[in-house]
Amino acid sequence: MIDAVVVINSDSSYLEDKFISLGIKVFAFDYYNHNNLGKIKDIAYLKSFIDKIFIDHQSVGLLYGSGLEDKSEVYDYLNTKLKILGNDPHILSRCNDLRLLKEVLGECSLELPNHTENPISLKKRYLSKPFNSSGGHNITFEKNFKKNFYFQEYLPGITYSISFFNHEGNFIFLGFNKLFNLINYQPHPFIHAGGTMTDELKNFDNIISSFKKLSNKLSMNGYNSIDFKVINEKVFILDINPRITSTFNMYNDIYNNDLLRLMVNYDHYKEHEPSNKIGAFVHMFIKQKYIFKNIFENDSSFVNLPVEGQLIDENEPLLSIYVNSLSKLELMTKLKEKISMTTNLYNCYDIDI
Repeated sequence: MIDAVVVINSDSSYLEDKFISLGIKVFAFDYYNHNNLGKIKDIAYLKSFIDKIFIDHQSVGLLYGSGLEDKSEVYDYLNTKLKILGNDPHILSRCNDLRLLKEVLGECSLELPNHTENPISLKKRYLSKPFNSSGGHNITFEKNFKKNFYFQEYLPGITYSISFFNHEGNFIFLGFNKLFNLINYQPHPFIHAGGTMTDELKNFDNIISSFKKLSNKLSMNGYNSIDFKVINEKVFILDINPRITSTFNMYNDIYNNDLLRLMVNYDHYKEHEPSNKIGAFVHMFIKQKYIFKNIFENDSSFVNLPVEGQLIDENEPLLSIYVNSLSKLELMTKLKEKISMTTNLYNCYDIDI
């Protein structure tokens, strides 16, 4: 059992709070609160950081979300020093270029969108995507070649994701999610702005079976999510996220922090009845610079809040909203009300839900 954990994520606040509730000391790297995510690449700094933790703690875990994709030089060190809660970080390199997984995906009855080296002369629309991407950042319709980017055919329609837990071949399907986008957000037009649990997919048993097979072929461990689209009954893989994502928070809350307990120690696994609750969340991005004033202190739906008086730059995330309910109608009503409130108070981008 670990007595401390290193959390790496673009925003670590949710995971910090949930680990603390389990009595586990947290040491975090993140972008928005601790502003030290970039320091992970400095191996001397990283070693010093972790060595100090071991002065007072015997067993230290690592749980990571976004932020490690472009830092492969530290994967071996993290594996050596820390107990990995989830996937070996090397899986990030394998999943960064989906073209390398085309054969494996085919064996699981899963498809890849077409790729090309030069989209300029083609009639179909192509996306320019970075290899080390997360959350939809830096994905555009750019047609000119850029280093460390590749071109993937743009597929219209709704984007879904699947959330699941896997441990040594024991696959636990959590749910399907319908993903949201910001409206008129030019810096990153395909950035992930949230999602909601959904039951609208047809032939879902076959889809689940394909993802179960893929998770075992890739030896996935812990919580994972995979983004996809369904076109003419074919499942096209857009991104594989073998790490903590924002959807984790949604499911973890519904199961009262049991997903995080499972990440810490699979021996704590217990059979759950499917929850009657459904969840949804959004990330609100601000249009103009703003010195944050918290007016949501008594509403637990608003999370990842900045510090009072903190300066938030334009086009940056301001806060997140997580809601759940027993009915889809009530869920979307609550979510829309809170989005409208936040948009009006803080001049945020609206969300296409």
